[in-house]
Amino acid sequence: MESLQDKAYNQIYSQIMNLKLYPGQRVSDKEFEKSIGVSRTPIREAMLRLRRDNMLYSMPQSGTYVTRINLKKALDARFVRQTLEKAVVSADGETITQQQIAELSINLNLQKHAVQAHDIPKLFALDNDFHQKLYQFADSENVWQWLQTFSTDLNRYRLLRVYDSNLPRTTLIQEHQGILDALTGHKPLQAESLIHNHLNLMISEQKSVIDKFPDYFTNIDHLDDQQA
Repeated sequence: MESLQDKAYNQIYSQIMNLKLYPGQRVSDKEFEKSIGVSRTPIREAMLRLRRDNMLYSMPQSGTYVTRINLKKALDARFVRQTLEKAVVSADGETITQQQIAELSINLNLQKHAVQAHDIPKLFALDNDFHQKLYQFADSENVWQWLQTFSTDLNRYRLLRVYDSNLPRTTLIQEHQGILDALTGHKPLQAESLIHNHLNLMISEQKSVIDKFPDYFTNIDHLDDQQA
């Protein structure tokens, strides 16, 4: 059974990851008591855990704030994920089944509906699910879960990218479709190349995202540090 501290932690964590609490926003235990419906002690314990996890930080005589997105950490997580995901889709290209192809097709159709409905949280969740399935099909679910442990900054960046109106969401759909087509044709080398390019989007698009949300980031001096 979920403890009150876990309930508070999970809800605040989710609000940070879904950008309902934006990077740099001031927060307080009193506000969380009211919004979550939990007493002060478990709220404070949850906030302490979130500070340890670098999701919140405190400043003396100022208050507690949501940690801004560390661009360097996001770029490093992107690099690791790109390296691993190329191997994952290469394996999928050899072994993927019709049932697995059908699952990815259903997901992709739902992504298209989410774009049409301008449902950004839904689109982002489906995007994550699409990639997670690639790991599951390659018997690498544990690798996906491990990646999530240090992808907090990357995942918050990725959600901001979907909110950037200057970057078409259809680009994500088109690239996912290309990956699915390569897997359907059992073309592992093509799938590997496409996933490499897909995960390079962060490099080519990051200036637009940072220009759109400049106050949400730290370490923006690393803007040009990583190349494709």
